[in-house]
Amino acid sequence: MGNLKSENELLKGSFLRCPVCGAPLSLQDTMYGCENGHPFNIAKEGYINLLLSHQRKSKNPGDDPEMVMARRRFFDSGAYDRLTDIVLKSPVFQAVEKVSVLDSGCGEGHILGALSEKLNGCFCGVDISKKAVQVAAKRHKKATWIVANGMREIPISDDSMDVILSILAPRNNEEFCRILKSDGVLILGVPGPNHLIELRNQLQFTSGDFKEKADEAAAKCAPQFVETNREHVSYEAVLRKEQIADLIRMTPLFWRSSDDAKEDVMELDQLTVTVSFTLLTLKPAL
Repeated sequence: MGNLKSENELLKGSFLRCPVCGAPLSLQDTMYGCENGHPFNIAKEGYINLLLSHQRKSKNPGDDPEMVMARRRFFDSGAYDRLTDIVLKSPVFQAVEKVSVLDSGCGEGHILGALSEKLNGCFCGVDISKKAVQVAAKRHKKATWIVANGMREIPISDDSMDVILSILAPRNNEEFCRILKSDGVLILGVPGPNHLIELRNQLQFTSGDFKEKADEAAAKCAPQFVETNREHVSYEAVLRKEQIADLIRMTPLFWRSSDDAKEDVMELDQLTVTVSFTLLTLKPAL
């Protein structure tokens, strides 16, 4: 059963709730179920699929397998290590012995997985992509991985999480407000100024700059949340040919750029790009 048979306090504390009726889910032999008889099997990789048919727009929603594996390879290459580092070094995680963390839109699990390896507590990743959750569950056994639609009702109990992460992912502020403890923290990761500007120029991708992304994110979280801290990281990364291809494949650049432009860029042996992120810390408004 992998991570679901571990000492994960998230599951012990019945923090998961049934997506059908909202009742707490508990372990029942080789599956999870609620008091109203709704069963959910544990996949062989160790994750739980709590995505109901009416909560998805296609048979296989979210990132496809190629995009998921491109993201796994790119994160493994170290090009985004400094993004992971600023999350890990957040003061939120420095002053507690144990912490409960939800990563909404966790993708293939790199950041939450890194947290689960370094900290004590319970860690839950939610993503609508079944492939992404499978990949996360295979590698990171100290976290719990759930297939669910983070933009609908998230199958996590009220007032149960110390921290919610939303790193380069869509946000569901109403659900975040419901799930987060009153003294909890929401951490958002958004693109910073000139993020990947060189690659975007090569692809003739005219999306404008990202100068206002952090301000927009903070404004959209109001009135439920109030910003308490902002941290920016920016650096240059020299990408190899394989990294360039994976970076294009894992971002909206793939869908919004012409085939000719992508082919030309993927022929480059290397490309120096600006990597820029802003990390926002917010707390529930009183």
